[in-house]
Amino acid sequence: MNALEKRLLAAIAAGHPERRMEVSVRGQRMRVAPLTWNEVAVAVGVRERDLTDPIAHLVAGDAIDSARQPAGFFKRLRGEDDTTFFFATEKGRRLLQTDTPQGSDDDVNEERLENVRKITHHLGYDLTPYGHAFSLISLGSGYNEFATASQIALVTLATDIREAGHNITKLMAFMPHTMAMIDIMNEWKDRGVLPQAIFENDGRAMVKVAMVSPEQNEWIDKVLSDPVSTAERVAQCRLDYMRD
Repeated sequence: MNALEKRLLAAIAAGHPERRMEVSVRGQRMRVAPLTWNEVAVAVGVRERDLTDPIAHLVAGDAIDSARQPAGFFKRLRGEDDTTFFFATEKGRRLLQTDTPQGSDDDVNEERLENVRKITHHLGYDLTPYGHAFSLISLGSGYNEFATASQIALVTLATDIREAGHNITKLMAFMPHTMAMIDIMNEWKDRGVLPQAIFENDGRAMVKVAMVSPEQNEWIDKVLSDPVSTAERVAQCRLDYMRD
């Protein structure tokens, strides 16, 4: 296996933090935590179209397998296709065990993901399944748990404001929530766990997207321009003001 195939296998073997599926492999039932094409691409930071060959090599080598979930009636009406999921085989897991020191990366990733979940929750948001995958990308890119949570909060805030439209009740509640988050982030900055530059950039962007002004839509567009963090919703607001 080359380096990309090893990363792919590790990501697929780690699986989805919440999804569980029963599959049949050579007549044996297995309970797996599979990933979709898009989730695999996010987990390794590679475009989907560039994964075709390495995934084919892993399938041919019996390191991973796939299962297909048929699209339901209404999904087909919307033009959606069946969903393909990937999971690691027993052989694939053995390959990882012989190539990776015991209890290393997976344990660290799980601990750091849990930290992101708790920190994001403290800011008023609950991670979605895609948010878990995005967190892995952010952590793997060198950002710590606090910077990752700050980015998730910013993107979700901008998404919620855009979706609120002209709902004046929700629009009035965004700024108090924003200022509360900035106060929390300022404490992180003072403790040295959130870099000064990220605090200043994310804090300023939060105020700009929450404040009704001629620049508001421009700032929302800017925050939501990243195709990775906005491919799917990364978090849901858990505060009362977002409930209909």
